[in-house]
Amino acid sequence: MDSMREPHYLLVDDHSLIREGMMQAIRGLDPNALFSQAGTLQAALQRLEEAQSTHPVDVVLLDLGLPDSRGMATLQAMRTAAPTQRIGIITGQNDVQLALECIHHGASCFIPKLAEIDGFMAALKALVEGRLHFPSELLSPSEVEWPSQDDHTSPRAVRLTPRQKDVLQWILKGCTNHAIATALGISAETVKLHVSAIFRAYGVHSRTQLVLLCSRSPEVMATAAAPSPAPGGGNAALRAPLASIAYPLPPGQEDAA
Repeated sequence: MDSMREPHYLLVDDHSLIREGMMQAIRGLDPNALFSQAGTLQAALQRLEEAQSTHPVDVVLLDLGLPDSRGMATLQAMRTAAPTQRIGIITGQNDVQLALECIHHGASCFIPKLAEIDGFMAALKALVEGRLHFPSELLSPSEVEWPSQDDHTSPRAVRLTPRQKDVLQWILKGCTNHAIATALGISAETVKLHVSAIFRAYGVHSRTQLVLLCSRSPEVMATAAAPSPAPGGGNAALRAPLASIAYPLPPGQEDAA
């Protein structure tokens, strides 16, 4: 598929006014964008399947509180159905633990509905441009820990192999080891080895820490090249290296597997 095709957004929220508002806001940032909409998880999964053979979805904007699914189960079901798409969470909850859990389960953006309009638009702009977004006001030094980094694990000192750069980019999209293996045509065990090596290189202990480190550090992003396209193609801008936003790091948990 043409890598320069129009990006396809799937907007999933049970309020049509919110879906229409998001569509208009994204269209203002990307006039070429295409949209599908759904008010339930089941309808969203059906839209994904229908689009696969014609114009696959690139980005999902997902509300966690749907009539037929609520909470993390909603994100987990969507991530299973959309293993390589970028997923942004739209939620009415300004909760740090929820945000960190969303990142842990594969979201690359967390956008509170109650944010000021400037913050909301900045979040959508980051999503459209293929960047990470995690609102800094949700975190404070009293709530999260920063892993210590020495001269060897500082972002500027880290050096990755070309394959590790590929794996890093898929990690930053929230993809599982299995999805990364499928996208790159390598085994899941090989991906696991690369993920462990990336963790060691950056001095982190989890994907969540790695995502937040990469979102706050231009030096980290400079080490990563754009990933190889996933099966089915995709928009080049959505596969480009993710840019940086400054956020603190959360406490980690071992999740290289």
